[in-house]
Amino acid sequence: MQKNLFLLSLLFLLQPKTWAIHWELGGSLKNLFSFEELRQNGLFQRNSNLKDETRLRLQGSLSLRHFRFEFANETFFNFQKPNPSLLPTPDFSPLSAWRAQWDLINQSDWHVFNRLDRAFLQWDIGDLQLRAGKQVVALGVAHIFNAVSQMQRYPLIFIDPEFPKTEDAVSFIWAGPLQFEARYLPKVSGQSKDNFHLRAKGGRDGWDFALTAGRSDDKAFWGLESAGGIGDALLRLELVGYNSKTQDYAQGLLGWDYIFSPSWSTKFEFFYNGFGEKTQTTLAPYPHRSSPFRGAWYCGNWTTWEIHPLLKSHLISVVNLRDPSALLHLFFNYSLGNSWDLLAGRFMGLGKEQSEFGGKLDLAPGISFGQPDITYLALRWYF
Repeated sequence: MQKNLFLLSLLFLLQPKTWAIHWELGGSLKNLFSFEELRQNGLFQRNSNLKDETRLRLQGSLSLRHFRFEFANETFFNFQKPNPSLLPTPDFSPLSAWRAQWDLINQSDWHVFNRLDRAFLQWDIGDLQLRAGKQVVALGVAHIFNAVSQMQRYPLIFIDPEFPKTEDAVSFIWAGPLQFEARYLPKVSGQSKDNFHLRAKGGRDGWDFALTAGRSDDKAFWGLESAGGIGDALLRLELVGYNSKTQDYAQGLLGWDYIFSPSWSTKFEFFYNGFGEKTQTTLAPYPHRSSPFRGAWYCGNWTTWEIHPLLKSHLISVVNLRDPSALLHLFFNYSLGNSWDLLAGRFMGLGKEQSEFGGKLDLAPGISFGQPDITYLALRWYF
């Protein structure tokens, strides 16, 4: 018996290098200190709040020939003084198909929770790729709004959304001259049917095209995506139509990117959200889980200026054209070394009363609430 085990071990060691196991392990540690100026009346005890958040991310991968396993786990340590409210505040964030988040400590001022961000097994053979588990799903051609490709999003005032949100899915990808993607996404709470996405991609004369179809949030959809160069600029287009049992919806996006110089660049996007309110914006739940916008017509801009090779400034603006109101996000990124970054920024809303970003929305007599202004400082370390 021992002889046989020895021969098997020797045979494994003498296999070609294609059988070798390759693995990687790393992560990041981030500390974010923020000061929130609440836009509210009669809802919370205080009009401002301090918050300290630490995010520990461990990620890795293991590869063997045609197989690859990848995972990422995040632990959040949140410290915030209690700010009691008179009414329960709803959580509008999208849900996952399977539980992937667990509370470790949940006290009045401390909240520690763990979240499995991604965990999937991938099989590659030739041009075929099969992937199953919690994974990043293709989002289309949008850069600012990212709301027309049926995926859940971060809140607009989320600090440092460096890693895209993931979905529970089974993906089939054929990477031939005409790329084909098919994905199955199990239903989440509040949905009656499972979701699926189909996407066919191709290119011609410097332009990329994609046709999409499927079902998302109990609505059938079909769409078109395109991107290509016009002179020194890049033009991006995305159109999606939805059909539910009672109503049809449409979403559309037009984007334009331009690089003025090695240190100056800008992106513009115009967005129509068919799920949004056509008149007054309210705090009603989103009618479609992947669209974190309550209005119908928006424009956005992202301008980057490299002040110094180690220092960059960014100004992101999102404007609700019907309110009107605007959310501005100005932040600076300074590189302290190969694995250290320092960020400083501010979210600020502008607009009249009853607007989405700048005002306060009535919840009950004498009680109103709006999106807070946030000033933050963040230190990031990668290992």
